[in-house]
Amino acid sequence: MSSIRTGLIALMIAAASVSPALADRGRGGDDRSFAGFEISRATAVDTARAQGVRDVLKVEARRGVWRVEGRDGDGQRLVVEVDGFSGAVVKVER
Repeated sequence: MSSIRTGLIALMIAAASVSPALADRGRGGDDRSFAGFEISRATAVDTARAQGVRDVLKVEARRGVWRVEGRDGDGQRLVVEVDGFSGAVVKVER
């Protein structure tokens, strides 16, 4: 009985230490491992800004690319897709 209790306590401690890392995903954290990408969400946003995105509205990982949706300096909708592995701009939609 004692070994079961010890095992359960160890499991609870391990689970508690993993939870903060999982909670950070999707809130500005580094999502490379979550998406399986080499390029982080922050780097994708920087790349999209270099393409003219001023206000970022949404960032999502999708089919091997980071899709950054936002508005340019004139308030026009702009979508930039950044390759999740190379960081290259794959597509720009205005």
